[in-house]
Amino acid sequence: MSDKTIRPYGRRFAAVAMAAGGVLYAVANAFYWVMFPDEVSETAANVDVAAAGLGAWRAETILFALTHLLLLPATAGLIVAVGRRKRLVATIGGAFVVPALYFSAIHLWHYNAFFGALAGGGVNAEAVRPIVDALDKDPLVIASFAIWILGWMIGLLVLSFGAWRAGLVSLWVPLVLTGGQMLDFVSSGAAPKLGVSALMAAGLIGLALGIRPPRAASASGSAEVPLASRP
Repeated sequence: MSDKTIRPYGRRFAAVAMAAGGVLYAVANAFYWVMFPDEVSETAANVDVAAAGLGAWRAETILFALTHLLLLPATAGLIVAVGRRKRLVATIGGAFVVPALYFSAIHLWHYNAFFGALAGGGVNAEAVRPIVDALDKDPLVIASFAIWILGWMIGLLVLSFGAWRAGLVSLWVPLVLTGGQMLDFVSSGAAPKLGVSALMAAGLIGLALGIRPPRAASASGSAEVPLASRP
């Protein structure tokens, strides 16, 4: 099997992962804000939030974990696709977004599982407050959180605008993703967060359509003539 035959399948996998990640992101984000619409005044209060709907809390933990696992290979495919025409942009975007997705997967799983376990064990916010406050002030925890939030925001926008400049997507894709990121950053409450879900899903699916292999590439790969039959 030649490199020309293999390459479209890698791009197809990245495109499917990007589209599925976008849909799961929208579902997970909407599910969380519908089930837990109230903002917490302190991190420790998440124990009481989780206790009020432990099954829903654990369900959204799994949804977000799957989302970020899908977005890792999807983003790798996006970096490669953009890098073929805009290498510097792809390098800068990848330097931000890959560590961000790594730390987000770790943070979301351990953070949500931590509060879920405490809620399941009957521990209340008052009891866990000293531990949570110490974690919130730890420089490594703060750094990992900053890498996740800022890296995902900056890296995704750099790559999406790079995809537009490389001719992979239309301008509406990075603009929609910019709108979704900004709305998520400045808003609170279920209604605007549902808007975030819709915008992010549309933008990520737009990126998926941009990095999928063209039909001509797939057809040429499947119709390749064996070496033995060539003159």
